[in-house]
Amino acid sequence: MLINVKVSGMSCASCASSIENEVSKLTGVNNASVNFATESAKFDVVDSEVQSAVEEKIKQLGYEISFENTEIKEKNNGIKLFWVSFIFSILLFSLEMGPLKNTFKLQTNYILQFLLALPVWIYIGNKFQRSLLAFLKTGRSNMNTLIGLGTSAAFLYSTFITFFNDLSISWGLTQKVYFEAVGFIISFVFLGNYFEEKAKKKSKDALNSLLKLSAKNALVLRDGEFVEIDISDVSIGDVIRVLPGGKYPVDGKVIKGSSAVDESMLSGESLPVVKNIGDKVFGGTINGDSAIEFSAKKVGSDTFLSHIVDFVENAQNNKPEIQRYADKISSYFTPAVLVFAFLTLVLWLSFGSENIWGNAVSNFIAVLVIACPCALGLATPTAVVVATGRASLKGQLIGGGEVLEKACNINAIVFDKTGTLTEGRPQVIDFNIHKKEDENGILRDVASIEKLSEHPLAKAVINFALERDLTLIEPDFFEIHKGMGIEADINGATYVIGNKKILDKFEIKLDEEKSEIVGSYIYVAKNKEFVGKLIVGDKIKSNAKSMIQNLRDRGIETWLITGDNEIVGNAVKNELGLNHIRANTLPIEKAEIIEEIQKKNFKVAMVGDGINDAPALAKADLSIAMGTGTDIAISTSDVTIVKGDIEKVVSFLDLAEGTMRVIKQNLFLSLIYNTLLIPVAAGVLVIFNGPMMPPVLASVAMGLSSISVVTNSLRIRNLI
Repeated sequence: MLINVKVSGMSCASCASSIENEVSKLTGVNNASVNFATESAKFDVVDSEVQSAVEEKIKQLGYEISFENTEIKEKNNGIKLFWVSFIFSILLFSLEMGPLKNTFKLQTNYILQFLLALPVWIYIGNKFQRSLLAFLKTGRSNMNTLIGLGTSAAFLYSTFITFFNDLSISWGLTQKVYFEAVGFIISFVFLGNYFEEKAKKKSKDALNSLLKLSAKNALVLRDGEFVEIDISDVSIGDVIRVLPGGKYPVDGKVIKGSSAVDESMLSGESLPVVKNIGDKVFGGTINGDSAIEFSAKKVGSDTFLSHIVDFVENAQNNKPEIQRYADKISSYFTPAVLVFAFLTLVLWLSFGSENIWGNAVSNFIAVLVIACPCALGLATPTAVVVATGRASLKGQLIGGGEVLEKACNINAIVFDKTGTLTEGRPQVIDFNIHKKEDENGILRDVASIEKLSEHPLAKAVINFALERDLTLIEPDFFEIHKGMGIEADINGATYVIGNKKILDKFEIKLDEEKSEIVGSYIYVAKNKEFVGKLIVGDKIKSNAKSMIQNLRDRGIETWLITGDNEIVGNAVKNELGLNHIRANTLPIEKAEIIEEIQKKNFKVAMVGDGINDAPALAKADLSIAMGTGTDIAISTSDVTIVKGDIEKVVSFLDLAEGTMRVIKQNLFLSLIYNTLLIPVAAGVLVIFNGPMMPPVLASVAMGLSSISVVTNSLRIRNLI
């Protein structure tokens, strides 16, 4: 069984790694994944008994677990604690080096500072001290451990100076207290956490927007009347009415009415989609100017919107390889910092020339504070959260950071034809009547005759006529000539419609110029005279050509693998400018061709409809499914283009490349930051007659590093 929970109290990526490692050791846990950026965790356990053990283990590690979002409560509490701590810190500063410095005797001054610093250290900074105690018991450390050790060292050293003054002098300790450092460090850590949480919240706004899309109530037919009920009470088969401007509460099929529907939450496109009887509608979409009634087909967690939300949440927990490296570095980083901090203390005590104890303690604290690996832990997950969330609002469902990382290595893309590069439905792509003045009249007659036909191409002709606002009529006589076409009387004329065989049968001379257009030809004769033709084919998507050109400009090889014949395949290849083609292929053969391409040192992406292309999608290094409605292959593909907009293949690649660029920038910023500033905090500049870094300044720098990393990640929202 799979359980999803919220975990609060994590301060860095090493916290998440620690939870993953410890929970994974429990018997009955198949998989554990914890995301620091989203404060969420997913555990695959065998039964409810193991679930209880998991929850207990997380609590033992010092973290809180819940099934509800406690983010707002924690954030508000954090800013309140900052203000309380900051006020105490200002008073401490005034007593130590401000206007109140000489108001009291030195001993009294120190005692007042102790009384002001005590609640900040023991109560406001409680989570840091608890983390320190957990470290002393278990040996497990995290960012809070560093803060706890630093502030405790400063507080206990200052307390000893205050209450054991004579003894401290006899030991040669520097007569300086660091109570104000305790106050300011804890204050600025809380302030940094507050701004960090605000920035992280922005990165999760896309998912929150999806959650807000769902309607809360529905107008359902009960005993002949429409009554408003909670959406959780809607059942499959219920008849639901949606008023103009209202939200569709669940997925279903229209049974009455017609209206334009805003489906931008599915496709990212603002153009409304007209819905008629028999069309599918989806929960969360917004109705246009007309009331509509539909029958509920998917409710609750089965709705398309619910699938999207689940998909995005799962994607945000999916870690790219680059994050695993960062997590590993972070898990070793904290113990290494502790060693370096104690080494700093020992070296200053051994080789310091003046104010030895004061400088040793000050630099010890500064190293602990500035080295917190929070920025390193945020570098990758915040970027992944922003990217996947933003993509979901633009009609692209991305399976997580690992998918984004794979996309950057793709140098060959294989396309299916039908429904991928083409519209996927027969359409009239050419209509040629010898006498233009008779065009609409003949088209109306032909479509009226085709209305009685069961031929697959008939619907394309009918739709073509209806798009021209032509009114269809009933024929007076109708006869099907199997394998050839139709003979019919309508509007005072006799028509023969079909292929060349039916023209030969009725001895009608075919008088036409050879056409280069590839498709199914429907010849039309009126009163035994050939009058023109229609060509029905699968129209190439309007933006497919520019998309292929963009890929070729990037140096990506493009392939068309289709089950259609070579004539049709080559026509599509030539029109779009694809590099290679393989025609007349079966689904398994498509997968074999992809394997051939991979053996030539290509990293291959497959773009298909996600159903009959399943073997090829599974074989490819990266799978992109073109999906519409509930046929979407969310669970099987790396990326799903919700409304089948082929141009979004390019925007996905742009997003992937931009996201990986930002992740690398974040890792560079956080690693360089720690590498450069830890020695500065240790006091290395003193060797060159430079300044030392006060612990307070170290706490400010630590907070700014985390905020800069999250802010940099937010730039991803502008990529698509």
